[in-house]
Amino acid sequence: MAVTKIWAIKDSLQRVLDYAANPDKTEYDALAQTLHYAENDAKTKLNESAQLATGIHCRADHAWEDMRAVQERFGKADGVVALHAYQSFREGEVTPEQCHKIGVALARKVWGKRFQVLVATHMNTDNLHNHFVINSVSYVDGKKYEQRRSQYAEFRETSDKLCREYGLSVVEQPKAKEPARYARMREAIDQACEDASTAEDFHRALYRQGYIFDSDPNRRYATIRARDGGRAVRLYRLGEEYDLAAIDDRLRENYLLYGPRLYELKHPPRQYTPKRYRSTENRSILQIFFEVFFGESQMHRLYLYYCYQLGILPKKQQPRISRPELERIWKNIDKVLAEHAFVHDHKFPSLQAIVDYRKGLSQQMETLVAQRAEIVKRMRRKDAPPELADRRVMLTCKIAELRKEDKIAEGAIKRIQRTRESNRIDRENQEHHTNHNRRRNCSRQR
Repeated sequence: MAVTKIWAIKDSLQRVLDYAANPDKTEYDALAQTLHYAENDAKTKLNESAQLATGIHCRADHAWEDMRAVQERFGKADGVVALHAYQSFREGEVTPEQCHKIGVALARKVWGKRFQVLVATHMNTDNLHNHFVINSVSYVDGKKYEQRRSQYAEFRETSDKLCREYGLSVVEQPKAKEPARYARMREAIDQACEDASTAEDFHRALYRQGYIFDSDPNRRYATIRARDGGRAVRLYRLGEEYDLAAIDDRLRENYLLYGPRLYELKHPPRQYTPKRYRSTENRSILQIFFEVFFGESQMHRLYLYYCYQLGILPKKQQPRISRPELERIWKNIDKVLAEHAFVHDHKFPSLQAIVDYRKGLSQQMETLVAQRAEIVKRMRRKDAPPELADRRVMLTCKIAELRKEDKIAEGAIKRIQRTRESNRIDRENQEHHTNHNRRRNCSRQR
């Protein structure tokens, strides 16, 4: 089972090549080779120190020089300098040689006709995986690599095809889960259709809820997007009942029932209360003099001028955050809090302690599942006592609690691992920049 991913590199070609060809991750030591030979009954042995790195249209040990030469030859040494991809296999499913052989074959089929590629197999984790560093500039015509979804689909399909040829399992692509923001957009459109009877009011009602509706006739599709940013969503993705024709029908029905002023009825504007005439009674002569000499409007302007000079006006408006932005900020907050409370309550000293605790949970669940299966088996008899049903329900509730706790523990482990990996990458980047600046300063001093 191979998992694939690809992303662009803009900062440094040398950094990503150094990471991919790191001997600490690609060298196969004698102990690992012996264990692998004994467990997998391999017919051939790797050398005492075999570094699994292969260059396609470039030399593995001089990949940076070869790729940089192509970029300078065509004058495209800036911007996206490389593409970084990986292919990861299930633990114990392939040998290091097979992993590297599949990676080289994959690189040749997908990129080898136009681009230079460095293929390196990493064995520093339980899951053997290949890293691919692809030069962003073609050595054939000097054109840059264009990132498109169809190219990643080709990368994934070719990887799956090679896995099937080698008798390996393939990740079946599940049906894409609909984003939660689609449901929120449907709710906003439904509310706007209830509050409006014209297209203009429909736009106002959506804007009031934090969305911008675009139905430009010069565009092929009508779209909706959040006011605080994010990608626009075409209406047809929300379903047939939310396309432009269906919305027009709903607004037309409201127009026939309530007329063109439905939005004002639902959201009446603030009423302006004019100033009443003030008599001259109980007012000083100075106030009457200023009103007669300057006029009320002039006095008000003078008042605003001094408020501005004193810094009273303009008043700073508080930043407004619309509902979609709030939901994005608080997304999965319950899950994060549950994981934090789980780690804090159990006072785990290390990540390994959480892993061991999860193993204990797994053993408990297996025991309870076996007990429940035995009870179900006994319940099939005619003379089964009625208390077995209560016992089965109690075991089911206990198993559900343990599974919930196991899921929280799994999420905490993954979150800690992702955090450590991010910190490690940050440290590597900082070390690389520090060494680069040090070498540059030394060269200047010389």
